Amino acid sequence: MRQIGIIGLGQVGSALAAQLLATRQADRLVLIDQNDDRAVGLQHDLLAGFPTANLVVQDWSAIGNLDVLVVALGDQELLRESRFGELTTTTKAIHDLAKQVKLVDFKGVVVNLANPNEAITALIQREWLLQPQQVIGLGTVLDTARLRLAIQSASKQNINSITGYVYGQHDGDLVTAWSTVRVNGQTIDQPIYGKKLDDHNLTVQAKMNGFYALKGLGSDWNGMVAWTCRVIDAILTDSNEVFSVAVNQPQFNGYISYPVQLNHRGVGNYVLLPLYPLEEEQIEVAANAIQEQLATMSDLLK
Repeated sequence: MRQIGIIGLGQVGSALAAQLLATRQADRLVLIDQNDDRAVGLQHDLLAGFPTANLVVQDWSAIGNLDVLVVALGDQELLRESRFGELTTTTKAIHDLAKQVKLVDFKGVVVNLANPNEAITALIQREWLLQPQQVIGLGTVLDTARLRLAIQSASKQNINSITGYVYGQHDGDLVTAWSTVRVNGQTIDQPIYGKKLDDHNLTVQAKMNGFYALKGLGSDWNGMVAWTCRVIDAILTDSNEVFSVAVNQPQFNGYISYPVQLNHRGVGNYVLLPLYPLEEEQIEVAANAIQEQLATMSDLLK
């Protein structure tokens, strides 16, 4: 039985719950929110569309048996410069929830969606006393997807022939690792079927892909929900598919977005691709920024 839980039933958490039921990824869905009325309201709304759904609402004892627990606390739509108040609320919520998680002896995998993603993921792992392997964040999954979409648009090649990853810090110090990018196995230093690609223009276009979503919709949560479902599927099916997610990377002394294989335990093997020296330096800068955010959160809890 595939058992999935969601903590935080705002726009993202609610949409994710509906998507998991619509795609039949969850045999049992546990819904938890700080607002009882919201949780019960979502329960009744979902049952209207999925009458046979196995839903458990506001029951912390059910957390212990979950395969995957998604943390969707906070407002994922807030711009980075507007997030300090939300950061305070989310930080304290993570701290307050620690007791509940410890009581149920959670053994599954945590997938964090809350921002700032890498730092909050690190805080969850620390406060909830879970193994680093079992706590990941969505990280730069969406940023990587936008990069590949930009490359596909410029190269006119099939999206499935394009590989490459964005490392670092989602919504912060992004590191596009051009050393990892391949189109039909070729690096972009070489013409792709006679067409030379410009990495600067591709970086701009990748960012614009996100901007268009924010401008037109006011958020990018549709993409977030879609990729969260793919991450969950990789965990449930033990696929070892590679994603650039927020993970504890010992090489950089903490959490950072980095490509890894995902399986039923959470993090499998790290994908240790050779990087340019400059890229490694940029990832180090991102890692330091994440540590500073984590230190700020720690101060909020004192």
